[in-house]
Parts: sequence; C-alpha cells; structure tokens
Amino acid sequence: MRGYRLLAVIVILAGLQTVACTQKAEILSELKPAKVERVPGTDLSRLTLTPKAVERLDIKTAAVREERVGARKRLVAGEVIVKPAAANDSSKLWVRVPLSPGDIRSVAAGQPAQVASLGDATGGTTARAVNSPNGAKDALHYAVDQPDGFTLGQRVRVQLALSGAGMHRVVPTSSVLYDAKGKTWVYTNPEPQVFVRHAITVDHIDGDRVVLSDGPAPGTTVVTVGAAELLGTEYGRK
Repeated sequence: MRGYRLLAVIVILAGLQTVACTQKAEILSELKPAKVERVPGTDLSRLTLTPKAVERLDIKTAAVREERVGARKRLVAGEVIVKPAAANDSSKLWVRVPLSPGDIRSVAAGQPAQVASLGDATGGTTARAVNSPNGAKDALHYAVDQPDGFTLGQRVRVQLALSGAGMHRVVPTSSVLYDAKGKTWVYTNPEPQVFVRHAITVDHIDGDRVVLSDGPAPGTTVVTVGAAELLGTEYGRK
C-alpha cells in the first residue's frame, strides 16, 4: 500500500510540474510578444511580433497609393490698391494679399486668383499674378484688368490656388502617427510579423486620406490598424 501511495504522489507531483511548466511558458509568451532590435545606423527599431500578438492586436495593412491630387483653393483677405507707378502693367488696380512667408510658399506661383467683394456671392473677377513691388516678401499682388465695382482701399475676398496638384503618395489617415515631438510616422511591414517605423511628411489631409510630400515608396505595405500599439511597444521597450 505504501508503494502505491508513493507512486500516486509521484504521479501527482509530475502532473503539477507539467502544469507549472506549461503555465510558465504561457506567461513568458505573454511577457515577450515582441522582439525589439535597433536598426543599425538609425534611432529606429525593428519589431518582430509573435503570431499571437499580431492576432491579438488585429493588425491590418494597406499599400501606399499614388493618386492624382487636384489643385486646392484657399480663401484669404486682400485690399484693393493703386497700381505702382513703376509697374509695367496695363491694369489700373491691384490687389494686395498679406501673407506669411510660409503661406506664400504654399501658393501656386504665377496662378491667377479670384477676387470678389465681401458681399459678393458669385465667383468674382479673375486677377493676374504680378511681381510684388520692391521685392516685398510679406504679400502677394494681383492685377485686376476689369476694375468695375472695386474702389481703392476696399477689403476683398481672394481665392488663391495652392501648390501641390499632381501625382502624390497617399495613405489612410488611420496609418499616421504623431510622436511626442510632433513628428509624423507610419509603420511599414517589410516581412510577415515584422514592422519598422518610417518618417513621413504630410502635405495635407483630404478626408480619410493623407497626402504625402515625402514617405515610403508607392506599393509599400503600411499598418492601418494597430500602429499606435506598435509605437507603444517600441518606445516602451527601449
């Protein structure tokens, strides 16, 4: 009887040890769902997730697209001024549009503008882009060839054409991340279960798509769901 009791105790202990090992393995798996490795020569990391972690995060991806983006418009305020005497231009009135240097850079150079009085609900009058007098860098100027209805000093509404029309790389808004310094990123997916952060430069946001002026090449796979969790994993394990 003692022999049977001893054998029973050994079997029970062995079973408990097996259960304990299994639980330990599961715990270790839970603690290490991702392997984080520094990418040589950069401050970025390469994240390799376990299949279970990928499933738990419900990670989804999409390819960077290249699409044609139309010209955007911007409404600003302007003022009707007299044409400078030194200007070699046939018009009688000009419109001065004060803008910051950054805003001036965003305007499509040489493109006409639409000028209208503040109470005008129509499209207004087309005005030609002209060189700013004395090389002024704080405003844009437009010549009005048909000045009927405009008077000197009048405040007007000006619709400007912005730069950026043409083919651009586009990603879904859900793929874009902002770090603590305000920099913008996406996570690329170069291999199954592997994710690497990639810097992007946002030109503008158009509905549910983000138009890039710089970023991954068209066709690159980026994360659209689960990117925030990847960022937390990367920064939390550095």
